[in-house]
Amino acid sequence: MMRSVTLGTNALTVRNLNACDCLKFNGTQIQSIRWKRKPIWLPTAKSKMFRIPEHAPIPEDEKIELQRLNQNYKTLSNSVLKYFHKKHNETVKTLETHVLEENMKKDFEICSYLNDLWNKQVAAARKERLANERVNRMEEIAMKLKEKQERDLQIQKRVDAEIRKAKEESSTFITPKNIDKSIDDALETIVDHNAAIDLNGNVYKDEPKISVSLNATN
Repeated sequence: MMRSVTLGTNALTVRNLNACDCLKFNGTQIQSIRWKRKPIWLPTAKSKMFRIPEHAPIPEDEKIELQRLNQNYKTLSNSVLKYFHKKHNETVKTLETHVLEENMKKDFEICSYLNDLWNKQVAAARKERLANERVNRMEEIAMKLKEKQERDLQIQKRVDAEIRKAKEESSTFITPKNIDKSIDDALETIVDHNAAIDLNGNVYKDEPKISVSLNATN
């Protein structure tokens, strides 16, 4: 919360407070400063303007230690400052046109060398992979050819058996030459289809025929 403006404050205090009121919405970037009697931005009072405060005496050993620490601080500050100057000069040099072109050329040469090296490695790996795939493909083709030969051999055996069977059965075929004889044999040959079978599976044919009348008289 901001302090309320009361009567008796000067214009500088009011302006500063108004500025703080305008920035109070951004609370994460405001640094609060506390004071006891008056704000720190007010000038020194007229009664204290020309007063010289008395400093407490410092022991000699403590004074020597403070001087040593001050000299170390100045030395370290100068070293850091020179280091920053050196880095700044190096940055300025690298931003020059001929230096940029030279650096780009070096980067291109390095990238080209790495690209060629990777291409060689990839080419060697690809060559080895294609060789292995070629060997595996040849083995697969050889195996498939062998299987096809075996299948063709089995088919040929089956076809030969069917042809042999057809040749054996061809002797009973009816041809234009023996059709008359086949018709005469069919007319002269009497086929009896009456047959019986018992419980054991025995088939009985050509049994003597017994008339129903004789069975009835007996």
